[in-house]
Amino acid sequence: MTEARDFQFSRRGFLAAAGATAAAAGVIVSTSGSGAGAATLGAKAKAAVPAGLLDRAPSQSAADDLKIAAFAASLEVVAVAAYQKVADAAASGALGAVPPAGGEYVMTAIAQHTAQLQKWNDVLTGAGQPAVTTGDATLQGVVDQRVPGVTDFALAAMLAHDLEVIAAATYQSAIPKLSGMDAIQLAGSIQIIDAQHVAILNYVLGQYPVPDTFAKVDKAATPPAS
Repeated sequence: MTEARDFQFSRRGFLAAAGATAAAAGVIVSTSGSGAGAATLGAKAKAAVPAGLLDRAPSQSAADDLKIAAFAASLEVVAVAAYQKVADAAASGALGAVPPAGGEYVMTAIAQHTAQLQKWNDVLTGAGQPAVTTGDATLQGVVDQRVPGVTDFALAAMLAHDLEVIAAATYQSAIPKLSGMDAIQLAGSIQIIDAQHVAILNYVLGQYPVPDTFAKVDKAATPPAS
């Protein structure tokens, strides 16, 4: 089990780390230089990007986008509920000492995932589909199994970290499968926020905030069979 770092960091330090993560997300590696070195770097970068992002095939139909939207919403339901359980446990004293910055992160994550859920439900209801209020059964089952073992803030951070890794990977995997530009932009705008959550939680857990050069999709959640 990964040991959590000392949680007595300041609110300013915590937010500074979050700001640094956001800034790092905006760094663009240029491959426009001349010479073989630049060409090699560009080729390596291109090879590391999932093929679907370079050669996106059209989705079968707009109905496919709505299915992805519903699945995304179901993941957001799970995230909101999980963070709320952490907040409730912290408020009751069940997690012991919780650093102020940690508590602020949890409340911020609840607000952000709630807003993301609302955006997906707006997409669904705007297309005449029902809003999603139930979490994905598979992911919810995993969370329900782990929650009883969350007895301190470090374990809560580990649970949140794993959820955010799944969420970020799932959105990354969904982007090339979407056809509507609005849906693509929404998924992309949420993916980067979840990736920032992962970076913050890595920092909290004493790990390097951004260990990967490229986003991965190996931990993406799989929607239930239709």
